[in-house]
Amino acid sequence: MSMQEVIVSGLAMDKEREYPVVLLKVPDGDAVLPIWIGPAEASAIFTVLAGKSFERPMTHDLMRIIVDVLEAEVSGVEITGIYKNTYFARIVLRREEDIFYVDARPSDSIALALRCEASIFVDMDVMSKYSKKIAVEQDDEKSPFDRINPDDFGFLDL
Repeated sequence: MSMQEVIVSGLAMDKEREYPVVLLKVPDGDAVLPIWIGPAEASAIFTVLAGKSFERPMTHDLMRIIVDVLEAEVSGVEITGIYKNTYFARIVLRREEDIFYVDARPSDSIALALRCEASIFVDMDVMSKYSKKIAVEQDDEKSPFDRINPDDFGFLDL
């Protein structure tokens, strides 16, 4: 499996489905891989992107703490495939010479990777087949997405 490193270029809202989408992009490219995620996971990703934190650890913060307590590190996350419109991912953990692969949803993997400052990779076949060249801007009728702003997550006290 050949992997391509990507960055989170942002979050968007699918105009048609009214569902959050995380946008993954090759750093020097213009194609974006959209992955539809749940509102809670979008909130977890948005919190990190906005540089916010809470007094008590949220779920993905707790995952990071557990990894630290176990003296391991998240060496990366991998978006490995898609089946029936569902993306699959795994978290790559390293402790000394041991490497562990943990099956996880892409949204949870990305939220954890951002907290651990770990790299995010996408299978190159998935990237080439499912990425799109899209402009994501507010009020752009050609784009299927709107940029997400803090008001989209009214339940977050940012």
